[in-house]
Amino acid sequence: MASVDLDLLRTFVAIYERRSLTLAAGVLNVTQPSVSYALGRLRRDLGDALFVRSSAGMEPTARAEQLYAVARPAIDGIDDVVAGRDFDPATARTRFRVALTDMGEFAYLPVLMERLARDAPGVSLDVVPVDVDAVDRWIASGEVDAAVSSAAPTGRTATVELFAETYVCVAQWPESLRGVPLAAEDLSPLRLALIDTSAGHDRVGRALDDAGVTPASVLRVHHFSTLPETLLRSKGAAIVPRRVAALFSARWPLSARPLGDLVEGFHVRLFANPALHPTGARRWFLAELEAAIRSFADGDDPGSDVLIG
Repeated sequence: MASVDLDLLRTFVAIYERRSLTLAAGVLNVTQPSVSYALGRLRRDLGDALFVRSSAGMEPTARAEQLYAVARPAIDGIDDVVAGRDFDPATARTRFRVALTDMGEFAYLPVLMERLARDAPGVSLDVVPVDVDAVDRWIASGEVDAAVSSAAPTGRTATVELFAETYVCVAQWPESLRGVPLAAEDLSPLRLALIDTSAGHDRVGRALDDAGVTPASVLRVHHFSTLPETLLRSKGAAIVPRRVAALFSARWPLSARPLGDLVEGFHVRLFANPALHPTGARRWFLAELEAAIRSFADGDDPGSDVLIG
């Protein structure tokens, strides 16, 4: 084969990064049959299946891995030249992909989207759930542009520490108890809601076990957004990150009480590698993402009445 059509390579990259014909079609703004047709052409031209269906999606063959390693940077380079080195967010029609935890979707995403709507109205964003075990591979391959997580750095992906966070216990506390620290024994009578460990908040469960705390009942959920209404209706309490509690307090009649050293704090980090696929567009997005999260973190005063009052 003398050459490969650029549009076919874009389709191939979209399938590789999404592991789905349907998702690839959505990214490319074409129909799924068009994606299937393009994949069929590539298979014939290269003499390889390229992708094999599995329970995890479209799994790439060894030939596909080789092709992606050269196709992704080639497309990035072409796009960078066509768009010009000076990326203009005001007129861009670029799409980015970021992996966020549930905390990220609830807390940082609104700030980021507000900035994009104001400064880059034509830019699109795909958000996928963080898979800690896959983040290094995703970023190295370009499947995501960045990830935001409290996971410990592995050393294989560049990280930027964004802010430090602690946990508090949020509920509809009476006025006399607002801001009063809780001891481990104070948690036992509570109907306590926890974010499931699959969302990256396993520290809370470990801390309760280590302290020998057995709450009156436990509700485990996967999403922070479900908690405020649930707590108000059930008269329950929840252990959540401090800044999430501040968002709750600003919108619902809930307040937070500190937990002291009962639950270990954590650091939120940006996982990205600016040296990989270093297009002007990606550099701009990484800077915008970092600025949005720092803006969220800095906008919270840990000593304010909104947070602990």
